[in-house]
Amino acid sequence: MKVFLSHSTLDRAFAERLAEDLKAEMFEPWLCELSIDAATNWVSEINRGLRDADVVLLLWSPHAASSPATELEWTSALAREIADKRLRLGLVLLADYKLPELLRTRQYIDGRKDHDTAINEIIQWLKERRSAGRVGRTRAPVYLPDSRPEEFVGRRPYLEKLRSTLINEPGMCLLSGEPGSGKSTIALMFALEAQRDFDAVVFQTCGQRNLDTIIGELADKLKKEVGEEVVKASPSEKLQAIKTWLKEREALLILDDVWLEAGALTAGEFISILPGTPVSILYTSRRMGLPKVHADDVLHVDAFNPEEAEEVFKKYLGTATTERHREALLEFANRVERLPIAITVGTELLSNQFGPLSEAARGFALANLKNDIQNVPGLLQRAIETQSEPARRLLEAASVCAPDGFWLPLAIEIAGVNKTAGAEARDNLVHASLMRMLDQERQRFQLHSLIRDRGRTAAASLADLQTKHAQALERLFKDWETRWKECRECLQEIIPASEFLWSSDEPSRTSWLMYWGHSCAKRIGELDVALRILQAEESFWRLRDDRKANDQLQHIYGNQALTLRAWGRLDEAFALLKKQEEICLELGNKDSLQISYGNQAIILKAWGRLEEAMALHKKEEELCLELGNKDSLQISYGNQAIILQDWGRLDEAMALHKKKEELCLELGNKDSLQISYGNQAIIFQDWGRLDEAMALLNKKEEICLELGNKESLAYCYCNWGLLAREQGDQITEKQKLNAALEIFTELKVPRERDAVKKELEKTEAKATGHGGSSN
Repeated sequence: MKVFLSHSTLDRAFAERLAEDLKAEMFEPWLCELSIDAATNWVSEINRGLRDADVVLLLWSPHAASSPATELEWTSALAREIADKRLRLGLVLLADYKLPELLRTRQYIDGRKDHDTAINEIIQWLKERRSAGRVGRTRAPVYLPDSRPEEFVGRRPYLEKLRSTLINEPGMCLLSGEPGSGKSTIALMFALEAQRDFDAVVFQTCGQRNLDTIIGELADKLKKEVGEEVVKASPSEKLQAIKTWLKEREALLILDDVWLEAGALTAGEFISILPGTPVSILYTSRRMGLPKVHADDVLHVDAFNPEEAEEVFKKYLGTATTERHREALLEFANRVERLPIAITVGTELLSNQFGPLSEAARGFALANLKNDIQNVPGLLQRAIETQSEPARRLLEAASVCAPDGFWLPLAIEIAGVNKTAGAEARDNLVHASLMRMLDQERQRFQLHSLIRDRGRTAAASLADLQTKHAQALERLFKDWETRWKECRECLQEIIPASEFLWSSDEPSRTSWLMYWGHSCAKRIGELDVALRILQAEESFWRLRDDRKANDQLQHIYGNQALTLRAWGRLDEAFALLKKQEEICLELGNKDSLQISYGNQAIILKAWGRLEEAMALHKKEEELCLELGNKDSLQISYGNQAIILQDWGRLDEAMALHKKKEELCLELGNKDSLQISYGNQAIIFQDWGRLDEAMALLNKKEEICLELGNKESLAYCYCNWGLLAREQGDQITEKQKLNAALEIFTELKVPRERDAVKKELEKTEAKATGHGGSSN
């Protein structure tokens, strides 16, 4: 084995010592000081030495870095390495000095501190190469599929991670991802780029096939290496011969499309294939994990990013066409969630259409994503068909749930499977990358849009699934006040389920479901969702012009106004309440009219128009007494009391709060009860009875946490912080005010948020000694 020692003459001492030790181990070192006679042409001799060498060893140091001759030698060896597709250049560090960019990621032998150890490592490395037959004049054996990823774009981070994991030292890595995400393409591209770094590269597709079939195909592929007789041997003998051959060299084994389901490999059979070191193994699989593969060695292959999607468009359609129709093309990419196979197939199909391109891209039917080579719907359908019946039923049930994510127990109920079978089906679907896990603790999952489309297509009756979806939500949300935590997970389901009920001529069921959904969303602080539900319901009822529709609309306007009021949009809220009042007067609906009066009064109070506000509350009270509506009456008493507090009439205010409390206890209305406790606490604080105020705030907090009422909880913490300030407890003051600020910010209520910020500024000023009185 001939070894060319590329070095600076200033590092001659180490080079000559290394050459002597190499000779002792039966290597043929080539060293310019020893191998070139004084009278010969040095350039031609160096050229001959490089040409005949099996390996070039670069002895790197500051001297070598500044030597033009050394640079020519190692760059020549690197060029030959690339051409031969096998390792030709070894690297030894003699001193600290920045490596050239081309050598930065290369494995090296460290000779900076201990030359003896470095020489031993060099000799051992060369011996391993010699014993593995890695110094022949032919290229390394490479067995890759005939197809090449000609349209490969981007994905460089995956390739770099594979390079760092598998090349520098033997390792294992799993490329995991959804069907069509490009796992096999990335693996093949890596093999093409990295084959020069290995003594052998073998690409073997596994698929849903048994061990004997896979090993038989692999033995036939490697018969030139392991011998013709192995092809005729038993499966166990074939496997042993293949593993032995692989272990004799630094090889890369790619096991593509690994399945561990029925009809494919078992976990034990999968482990039996693994040859062990020094072989690096790259797997691709839809599974999120495989036996013997550590979590840190799993790379999840995501969809194309927007730049990669555009690159595909430009390859097939040209830059000018892509720029001209960019918006429509990106809309198509987003519809398929930038799934690589879908974008590639779809763009190729678009390139063969000659109608308006933007129109074709926007109107592209996902079911038509297939060409002569790839069939995207077929690929997904085959993946689904391999699943068990409970898993298929769960996937079909999930396909009628919200596309942005669904709560697993809801899908299990729709599917009609028990909890145990549902959990097993969930695990199988996630392992097969047919279902995405969004939040493990909350059991929230999602389907890719194309898989969702296949699930809906495969269902025996989509309408039957949608009916079960709506029924499951009705059973859940009718008890929203006690099951609000579960309802929180399903708020996004309300609008699509209501749309189905409305289209099924079920207006009453539609209104109840939307009322429950809106009420729950408002209670727990999901105001955006609450408003969207109301706006969707409004769009339904505006299609009709009758008494029932108008009555529903006035309810909707009133509830929309509450959300807008919370966001500080008082003018818009007041206008909606006036529309509600007008409809109520027209219909003679006194109950809704008193609600409108009460909510208008709250806005008038916020504007400082207290006399007008109190007048409306009195009209509200009068109607409540006439109708015998105790629940609305307690609300009116509470709001009148707050105005009395503003006027300084605290005894009268407390009397009304006590009347409110009495009614709430009688009615079992905990939500209004906590409001009463909070307002009574403020009066006790004004009276200097701080312990009584604190006791009421504790009761208020307990109820808010039980009911999930974030807005009232924020008010509780704000008042608690101010009470702590008066008690001189600066730690609690700051803690509670910050808690209130966090919730008000989350709820997007600017008036309350800004008010708490001002109180926190006072807190900070007092703490630093720059503020005046905090009262």
